[in-house]
Amino acid sequence: MTKHTGQYAEFTSPDKHRFRAFVVHPSSPPRGALVLLHEMDARSPNRVHSSSHASLKPGLSQRIRELVKEHAARGYLVVAPSLFGRGRAGQDHGYRYQMGFSGEQLIQPLQPVDSSRAMLDVQTVVAWAEGEAHGRVGIMGFCWGGLLAWQAACTMPQVVAATSFYGGGMTHPEVRGLRPLCPVLVHLPSNGAWMRQEAMDEFVAVQRDQFVAHGAVSPGQKGPMLQIERYDAAYGFDHAGSRQHDPVASQLARLKTTAFFDAHLKI
Repeated sequence: MTKHTGQYAEFTSPDKHRFRAFVVHPSSPPRGALVLLHEMDARSPNRVHSSSHASLKPGLSQRIRELVKEHAARGYLVVAPSLFGRGRAGQDHGYRYQMGFSGEQLIQPLQPVDSSRAMLDVQTVVAWAEGEAHGRVGIMGFCWGGLLAWQAACTMPQVVAATSFYGGGMTHPEVRGLRPLCPVLVHLPSNGAWMRQEAMDEFVAVQRDQFVAHGAVSPGQKGPMLQIERYDAAYGFDHAGSRQHDPVASQLARLKTTAFFDAHLKI
């Protein structure tokens, strides 16, 4: 496989679902592996579809592919599964929009993509990455992918560290009470359509016994560490090119994420 440029590989989940993932190997033996989970919004004109596959399995946006390459350049084996194949093959799954008085307005996320079934695909690439990187696997995600990364951190013992960027759905009552099995870094916006301030406050309150401010471990503390960082920025602040993008918050969150994975994925 070409170093740093990457290519798509095909995987098969336990339920026999076939999907593609964008994989980039580092130029030297990997310092660990990262599974990168995309956001629900896939309207990027740079998304890649494969015409050579009869089912037209969807690819990933240029933004996600570039993020994969960035982390691979830092020495990680990185794999980003395309989770949209769980919907209708060949369609561009993302958000539904309509034109309103003030411009394009969000109606709702598309529903055909089932998160519980998509987790089978996440589990598949995590297991593959674990074998390739000698057991040191981290996971990170954005928006819907941030929710899946949180769920993976709470249900998959193979994951040794996880980062969630504004994980839409993390604050729902049925999810916010999960307990992480590994250190988790959570980046929260100041507000957003999918993460209300009150809901984020409730998430922090429910998780308080797992929360350690600024990564400091209290004497005698047991169990995993949950580091929560909050930013004065909108939901989606890391998505360059979007109206929500906040360069300052994005850079700060990325620096913290880099340090976090460097600390927990070192071999």
